[in-house]
Amino acid sequence: MASMTGEWQGCYIYGPEYGEKLSGEKVEFRLSLLDTGDNEFEGKCLDLNSGISTNNPALIKGFIEDDFISFTKEYKTFYSIDKDNKVTPYSPMEKPQLNYDGYYDPESESFSGNWEFTGREDIYGDGYYVELATGTWEMKRV
Repeated sequence: MASMTGEWQGCYIYGPEYGEKLSGEKVEFRLSLLDTGDNEFEGKCLDLNSGISTNNPALIKGFIEDDFISFTKEYKTFYSIDKDNKVTPYSPMEKPQLNYDGYYDPESESFSGNWEFTGREDIYGDGYYVELATGTWEMKRV
C-alpha cells in the first residue's frame, strides 16, 4: 500500500457484548486521511448512521506496514448505550479510544479486521473489572 492519503468509506459492526438489539448492527463511516511520514497517517472519521457518534467526529492516528494496518479512533465524547438502546453521554470517560487492526486485501482493494474498546475500569474487592467491547470493520478507498 503506497499511500493512505485520501477519502475512505467503510463500516464497523458491533460485537456480541452489545446484546441482542445491537450485536451485528452495521455502522457506516467515512474517513479523510493524510500521510504524515514513516508509514504513519492521521485524519478524521465521521460515523454516518449512528446515534452515538453522527455529530461526534473522531480523530484517527495510525500506521501501515506492508499489508498490516493499525489505528486508533478517538471520539471527543463517550456515549453509553443502555439495555433499551438509549444513547446518553457518559461524562466520567472523556475521549474514548478504539483500537483497529487489520489487513489489506489486494484482490478486493480493501482493508478489514477487528476493533476493540476498553470502557469502564473498576476495582472490586481484590479483583479488577474492565468493560471490553469488540467488533469487526472494513473500508475501501472512495
